[in-house]
Amino acid sequence: MIKAENILQNRLEYFKNKEYEKIYDIYSCNSDFRQFFENSEKYKEHFNGLIEIFMPETIEIYKVLYNNESAEILFLEKVRDLKEDKLVYYYSKSYFVLEEGSWKILKEIRESTLNKGV
Repeated sequence: MIKAENILQNRLEYFKNKEYEKIYDIYSCNSDFRQFFENSEKYKEHFNGLIEIFMPETIEIYKVLYNNESAEILFLEKVRDLKEDKLVYYYSKSYFVLEEGSWKILKEIRESTLNKGV
């Protein structure tokens, strides 16, 4: 089984490789993400707009907590704003659940952002 923190790393690569279907599949069926995007085709439309605006560059995992069938990960995500050509830093928390033997993202919170002119 892939660890929850590795799923976040994989999502970064999926985004860079424009593999929106794989991004869609890492979210829990009970997530707000899946409630908003009922299927991968609806997410594809949104995704195609996202890649015009920003591109994730790196993530740094700070804390991982596992508790039986749930996990919580605190991390820093560095995203390139393509319109302004600058890095934006997102301090985020992702909540995972075990679903059919795999970790899936249930909820995500962006706790704060710091804009850098880098």
